[in-house]
Parts: sequence; structure tokens; C-alpha cells
Amino acid sequence: MIKGVFIALGIMVICLLIPLVHFVAAPASPFIGGYLGISSARDNPRSHLVKAITFGFLLGGLVLFIAASASAAIMVLADLGRFLLVLWGGVAILVIYTASMSALGALFSLLKADSNNLVTDPDGEPEPDTAAG
Repeated sequence: MIKGVFIALGIMVICLLIPLVHFVAAPASPFIGGYLGISSARDNPRSHLVKAITFGFLLGGLVLFIAASASAAIMVLADLGRFLLVLWGGVAILVIYTASMSALGALFSLLKADSNNLVTDPDGEPEPDTAAG
């Protein structure tokens, strides 16, 4: 699952660095990262909800570490005065948003993968796809 978290973080960074597109891509990047990153997680017997929440907490923790380190460096280099609460409030909002959206993306990916499994009829043969027309 750690590999998937780093994949999701990479997707978030790439979406942030693309000029002009980052206004749209950056807010959606935790969801996209969760959707794509959970696919590299090992298959385990835990429920989809537990896997998605674990993925969200891991990515949120990684973002918390990065954002808190950057905020601490800013505090050392600059006197923020009353904007100190704004800085740490932004860190908290970023971490909560990242954790929740990546968990939602991971859950959506896991549920979609389950719905794509073939439905079998009682004699074990796969049913033809009648929705395709």
C-alpha cells in the first residue's frame, strides 16, 4: 500500500506543476491519486472501506509530514505574527482534504473493480453482456 501512496503523491505533485491546468487538476489530484494508487496495493482480506480509509490516512500522513516541515521552515525564516494561525489552519485543511478525497478515490476504484467482475449464472458460465446492445 505504501507504493500506492507514493504513486498518489506523485500524481498530486505532477497535477500541481502543470501550468494553467493546475487550477483544475490540483483540487482533483487527491481523488485521482487515490483512484490510481490503490490499484498497486496488495490484495488482502480486509474490506474495501478499511483499505480505502487506510490509504487515505497514509497519504494524509505523508502530506502532513511534508506540509508541517515546510510550515516549520517558513516559521523559522519569517516572522508571521498573526498569520501563524492561517498557516497552520491551511496545513490542517490540506491534510483533511487530501486524506478524505484520496480515501474516496480509492473506495470508488475498489467498488468499480468489483462491479466489473463477470456475473455468472447458476451453471457457472459467464452471462453475455446484454447492456451493450
